[in-house]
Amino acid sequence: MNEELENLLKHCVEYASDLLVETGESYPFGAFIDTIGNVHPLEMEIDTKNVPTIGQVIENLKGYCEGEMKASKMNGYALAYEVALQLEEGQDKIDAISIDMKHIENEEPPLFYLPFKLIEPKKGEPGEIFGVKR
Repeated sequence: MNEELENLLKHCVEYASDLLVETGESYPFGAFIDTIGNVHPLEMEIDTKNVPTIGQVIENLKGYCEGEMKASKMNGYALAYEVALQLEEGQDKIDAISIDMKHIENEEPPLFYLPFKLIEPKKGEPGEIFGVKR
């Protein structure tokens, strides 16, 4: 994995961990790498009169990033959103933050997951991040 992807991953893990520890919640967010290698946060502004679904937020963030990459305005991006994973057949699902990245130089970076547990109603505890080959 190249340095730009590592920086995207680091940013997303830190931000997701902060959200979980401070609020016990997560919402879709992302980050992108500009054309000179800097990481920038990425979130969608929500109109309180017309709140989109989580799926719509993810699709809007992805569409924006894909357009910017196609226009050569960014080198890559990461989207982070909550998922439920079943790690082994027959086991209960666990909560995790999925970190899905794309980069101009790496067609299929691993898909990363940051498992977490809610330890209080408004406080989460992040676990160890792991990646899986697509």
